Amino acid sequence: MTRWLRPGAGEILLVYLLLAAAGLIVSWLSPGWSRQDPLASLLATAFLVWRVSRGGWFSRGILLIASGAFCATAVLAVARSWDVTAVILVVIGVAQVALTVSPPVYGRTRRPAPVAVRAAGWAQLFRRPPAWLLPCGLLAGTLLTLALLGSMGWVAVPGCRPAASDACSALAEGYPLRWLTAHQNDPVISKRALLRDGVQWALAGTSLLYLAWLWLTDPAGPAD
Repeated sequence: MTRWLRPGAGEILLVYLLLAAAGLIVSWLSPGWSRQDPLASLLATAFLVWRVSRGGWFSRGILLIASGAFCATAVLAVARSWDVTAVILVVIGVAQVALTVSPPVYGRTRRPAPVAVRAAGWAQLFRRPPAWLLPCGLLAGTLLTLALLGSMGWVAVPGCRPAASDACSALAEGYPLRWLTAHQNDPVISKRALLRDGVQWALAGTSLLYLAWLWLTDPAGPAD
């Protein structure tokens, strides 16, 4: 029990594997996600986790890249899916990245010789963010939502008559959802699409800031 109160690399990697299993189950059940074989993915993750437990620094790098890619994929699906499962997958991805860069896991794969490190507790691995982080994440998300107005495309105008086909398309802006449309020089804002885009990029900005703050302010020092 004491080992779990002060987790080392073994306990952290086991939790990482459990999170991977949970993420596969959630993504498998969630609409809009690819139906790839979850067993093969879980077995590959289990093999990499085992290699990291044996001191494999290269496998740790693969896990870190895979966790980051999983988190990014989940974030980019928030606006289009608009489902709570996408947010759950983002949280799982952020947690996996945090566990991968934790000092105990880094110490297990440190070269030339591993270093046994135990965290003071799980609270050290997932510390409470400072008060400024959420407003900064929301600001970053807002700025990114506005910056992505540079992403444009032509969309069909709903309710347009075929006889007036020359005016049945309009330039729409925004990403991933087009929320600003200029039809006959009259700008139209889709509040629903704007909200979904804003929430997605705010979540992305907050998650990135939290991981950077978590890594840079670790009491044991940043893990390379």
